[in-house]
Amino acid sequence: MTNRITLLQNRCILERAIRDFFWSHHYHEVRTPVLVQSPGMEPHIRPFRIQSLPDAPPRFLPTSPEFGMKKLLAQGLPRIFQICSSFRNEPTSPEHHPEFTMLEFYETNLTLEGLQNRVEELFCSLAKLIHGKLQFQSGDQTISFQGPWKRFRVVDLFQTFLSIDLRTHTDSASLAALCKKHGLEASAQEPWDDLYFKLWLNLIEPRLPTDEAFFVTHYPLSQSSLCNQVRDETGFSWANRFEVYVGRTELGNAFDELRDPVQQRRNFEKDQRIRSETYGAEWPTSPIDEELLAAIELMPPTSGIAIGLDRLIMILLGVKSIDEVLFLKSY
Repeated sequence: MTNRITLLQNRCILERAIRDFFWSHHYHEVRTPVLVQSPGMEPHIRPFRIQSLPDAPPRFLPTSPEFGMKKLLAQGLPRIFQICSSFRNEPTSPEHHPEFTMLEFYETNLTLEGLQNRVEELFCSLAKLIHGKLQFQSGDQTISFQGPWKRFRVVDLFQTFLSIDLRTHTDSASLAALCKKHGLEASAQEPWDDLYFKLWLNLIEPRLPTDEAFFVTHYPLSQSSLCNQVRDETGFSWANRFEVYVGRTELGNAFDELRDPVQQRRNFEKDQRIRSETYGAEWPTSPIDEELLAAIELMPPTSGIAIGLDRLIMILLGVKSIDEVLFLKSY
């Protein structure tokens, strides 16, 4: 019981420190609705649908506060953050609970490189608070937050570990052949992204650093409908986003936020088609958020990130299950 109390007390200390960090950087803490008409359009993230009155439109629990926060950015708030519950109808695991805590923040007129620096500064401040240093023991693993943190482009990771240029493997047949070469079951009829993730999860991610924090950048365009594109030195286009990892645990997903409502609508419609083709009536459908499309056109250039706060706290406090850092489990 004493250890449990200590864990929860340390969680409170960390959450207060996060708020102090953002207030010291002139962010405003905001609150967005927990009942929404559009919970998020990602095709492979299953939302919770809430029972509505017979004549009322369907309501959902948000998979993240992103849509609401972008509406606030459009109203003129330049730096905002939120610590809140988010909901994803996915199996419980040591690193996931259907109701979990999200730390999400946005800053206008900030590049993704600037956002990486902000994330690094935040994580380092929390490590120093709990451990007094940037290298610490987390369970049976030593973790280092010593900077500068490494940046790995997706294309370079595929070149390093699989000796291929991903820019020349843009069709399912070539990726399926690569999967088979490495002993993975695959078919050229599978979607390109499914084959990509087979390679990533089986052959790339297990070889990422296990003892430090780092960023992975420049993802395939098909893997984010909410961010801008960026061209590399060859002129090839990538999704201008990054993920932050600590060891092999992915903690956050960041975007150079898309502000073109026409392109955003196209992306959402494509995501909905993928969801329908993949899951059919098994997954609930939700309408496109028209208020969001109107809002993003009013946003200035913005970078933002969503961080799984429970996972970050698990690493900082050295526990192996999300249950250990939740105040109470939902059902």
